[in-house]
Amino acid sequence: MDNLHLLRTLTLEELAILEAELLKKRKSKEVVWALWSVLHYFGAHRYYTENYLYASLMFTATVFPGIGIILLAIYTDLESFSQFLLWFSIIILSGSLLWSWVDAFFLNRRIEEMNHQQEKNVIHRIKATKINE
Repeated sequence: MDNLHLLRTLTLEELAILEAELLKKRKSKEVVWALWSVLHYFGAHRYYTENYLYASLMFTATVFPGIGIILLAIYTDLESFSQFLLWFSIIILSGSLLWSWVDAFFLNRRIEEMNHQQEKNVIHRIKATKINE
């Protein structure tokens, strides 16, 4: 059942409860875009959308290669294995950048889906409370 049909069955009091709940739980496109524009490398937008696995992977794919590049550039004379590690880190870091840019194309849809699901969850909770009374 879609949300529109469920909304039509709510009373004014239930609609007020729904609106209050959604104001607390709804995700903002402006916030996700601000996070993406400043901290996309670190997966901040993924943390905001509660996608913790991918957020952690993005963070890891940025931080560890970044630290590796810095350490390799400062503390080694770049022998063959060190040079391999440097290029491997650069490739991983580049992949992380590419991933975050591709992710940008799906941000709006991800937020809309999250808000839609949140609305559906709140409506079902209101309906369940109404049945139990």
